[in-house]
Amino acid sequence: MAETIENLFEKLMGSDNPLEQIQSAYALSNHSSKKKALNFLIKGLVIPDADVKLTILDILLSPDFFGEKIVLPISNLLKDEDDEVKKHAAEILGTTKDKRIVASLINTLSDENLEVRKSVMAALANIGDISASSALESFINSENWEDRFYAVDAIGMLANKNSIPIFIQALNDPNTKVRENAILSAGHFDYPEIVEKLLSLLEDDAIEVQAAAAYILGDFKCKIAVKPLIDFCKSNFNDLVLVSLESLSKIKDPVSIPAIINVLHHPAREISAAAQETLDVFSNPDLIEPLVDAMKKDVIIEYLQHRIQKFPSPKGRRFNIRRYIRGLQLPIWMESLLDEIIISYKEEQNTEES
Repeated sequence: MAETIENLFEKLMGSDNPLEQIQSAYALSNHSSKKKALNFLIKGLVIPDADVKLTILDILLSPDFFGEKIVLPISNLLKDEDDEVKKHAAEILGTTKDKRIVASLINTLSDENLEVRKSVMAALANIGDISASSALESFINSENWEDRFYAVDAIGMLANKNSIPIFIQALNDPNTKVRENAILSAGHFDYPEIVEKLLSLLEDDAIEVQAAAAYILGDFKCKIAVKPLIDFCKSNFNDLVLVSLESLSKIKDPVSIPAIINVLHHPAREISAAAQETLDVFSNPDLIEPLVDAMKKDVIIEYLQHRIQKFPSPKGRRFNIRRYIRGLQLPIWMESLLDEIIISYKEEQNTEES
């Protein structure tokens, strides 16, 4: 005979065996009376054993129990003795987006454990209440670079315009990882002072910082960044070339087309393919002229032009090069290109003869 829900709750609270308590918690979660089960599971959060509490927290995340009623009981666990319990409680509270627990989360920012602080910062960012901005900004002056790293994540998600000065401070951080993370967190700060700083970071000593700045400036569709992005296309660092191509595809400035065409010759297949995809974003009118110019500079085409100039058809012998080219059954675009080269050569010859 199945145990009553009251008996299951009694086992949960009265047993000295954590394994038996965990089994009772799962049994409660599977009971048909979800409302009663929820009340009993919430009461079980006071059990001293950390593994039991963590189990109940996982159960409360399920659709049957997740809701407004669990928020305040879970917020009490932010003061728990176990770091893993506090960390997990903060993570769950962040998913609720309930502003009632913002103050409790801010108080927990003083916790000694980095992982707890990290989870609390993420929770505050997920809730999205800008009243948490100043508490998070205080970590930008922390001696611990990891605190600064995670704080800038949260500040970026809150996107409080008043945080711009502190965000610029993070973009100047002495630690490379913090600078890089600040750049990647700047997506909601498309303001002139931030853009100006990002442009300067394209010249940073760290390649990863340069790449991050190139990426975000592409998101901002910043045309001022086109020239340095074109220069990055010549970099020996493949990741920097790939990021630059992606950003150029977002900005879509036709000025960048010749440089992107040059990347088609890149020895890394991944990069030459990325260059093709980048060129695909441009319209035909923008592409035709630079593509034809690039083909004219191809070594084979240059040699053909040289050949026509150096070895013209001998007098008395007729060699119709146009007819010969048509006989090769080349693509129309190639016939047109070769025809243009021949016309250009003949015009040069006529000029010399006159």
